[in-house]
Amino acid sequence: MLVFYGLPALVSGITLDGGRAAIIAAILFAIINFAIKPVLRVITLPLNVLTLGLFGFLTNVLLFWFVASIITGFSVSSFTAAVFGAAIMTIANWILDKITGR
Repeated sequence: MLVFYGLPALVSGITLDGGRAAIIAAILFAIINFAIKPVLRVITLPLNVLTLGLFGFLTNVLLFWFVASIITGFSVSSFTAAVFGAAIMTIANWILDKITGR
């Protein structure tokens, strides 16, 4: 949730209208990553192999943009902002996984 709250300060195309929107966006993004992303990984496995994993990042960008389109108070103005936002989310998740030992 803290990463969602800090994204508008790091990426100029992302806006957030308070902590409530950050909490809802973080919960929805976690649910989508838990429920939908594994299915998308299996479906897009051939493209991930061909692009050496870059299509997986594109999938993450599109899911990030999808969450922004659903949540009121959290918006992403362009595809470039979604790319940077998803990259920051990926890096933050990786760091938190290393800290917690997952």
